[in-house]
Amino acid sequence: MPTVHFFDTPHEIYWGLLIALYFYYTGMSAGSFILTSLGTVFGIEKYKKVSKVGVLMAIVLLAFAPLHLLFDLAQPGRFYNLFLHVNLTSAMSWGVYLLILYPVDLVIYAWYLFRQDFVQGLNKGGFKAGLYSFLLFGKKDMSPAALANDKKKAKFFGTLGVPLALLVHGYTGFILGNVQGRAIWHTPLMPIIFIMSAMVSGTGLFIIVMMLVEKFKFGRIGEDIRSLIADIANLMKWFIVVDGALMIIYFIVLWYSSETGYAAGYFLLHQEGWSFLGLENGLGMLVPFLILLSKKARQSLPLVTLASVLTIIGVLAMRINLVIGGQKLPLTGSKIVEYSVSGRDLSIGLGIGILALVVLTWLYSVLPMNRPGVQEKESIPVSKGVAQ
Repeated sequence: MPTVHFFDTPHEIYWGLLIALYFYYTGMSAGSFILTSLGTVFGIEKYKKVSKVGVLMAIVLLAFAPLHLLFDLAQPGRFYNLFLHVNLTSAMSWGVYLLILYPVDLVIYAWYLFRQDFVQGLNKGGFKAGLYSFLLFGKKDMSPAALANDKKKAKFFGTLGVPLALLVHGYTGFILGNVQGRAIWHTPLMPIIFIMSAMVSGTGLFIIVMMLVEKFKFGRIGEDIRSLIADIANLMKWFIVVDGALMIIYFIVLWYSSETGYAAGYFLLHQEGWSFLGLENGLGMLVPFLILLSKKARQSLPLVTLASVLTIIGVLAMRINLVIGGQKLPLTGSKIVEYSVSGRDLSIGLGIGILALVVLTWLYSVLPMNRPGVQEKESIPVSKGVAQ
């Protein structure tokens, strides 16, 4: 009988940390914008107080998200080929244009939210007055008709932004879900899982940023904002419930779907257990849910902050587990593909994160974030070095 030799074909993980971070940023942008739209689009009055906070966060996160893709390319200068070669059957091709339409819509939406405040801020003088005058593009009309038009246009572009936000993040899940060779990815639930986890992390980040803006822009977190934070924390609790239910369904289907699916499920439980069970679902989902179950805890800023931070960490772990973990199972052979993040990718990821934080802090410090009945301070102490 002839001897049969089996060879393990070497594989490489091509989508590493930077791709996972790209998915992460777009998700938080989508989640924060949808919360923002609750006031201007869906007419929930109390959310209008923080619409500006959310839309700036959504814009900055989305502006920095594609940088991860550019740095991940071997030849970043060739990114323009995606615009020149359109493939209507490719989710990536659609994604390129969504990444243009969505931020453009967000910027127009934000302009109508801020226009009235820009006009009112012209009398401040100095750098801010000059900036506001430039951003107004000559549109200084404060007549009742002009103000009504601002409100109407903000609602229109906000309404348009909701499906765009869902599509921008949903298409990333669609890309993974259509890869039949990767058992961890291949499920119709993947776009929905991505969207719901985006709502969880976007809400968590929104709560933290909102508290920082209120503290440093207005000097304190008022009772009205404390009440709103408790409401948003309650929303986050239900987002976690839905996200958790989806993950349970996903795992059951994965485990019983096929031999490959069973192997993928076993891999998540045993090889990636500390990250999948411990970090993503335990610390990042179960613990925040248990915290937010209590009404008293939802009214405690330290506990809500803790729950928010844990959800942000948990969803980041989820992105890494799915994007990178999905490639660790070999397409041929039996050896798990090893992955360790390179110093270059880690430095780029940290650099983009710090730069996004600096830009967001600067925007909050120079743009009018005023709310009715609250006196705005002249600057945010934590961003003096950036704003000057």
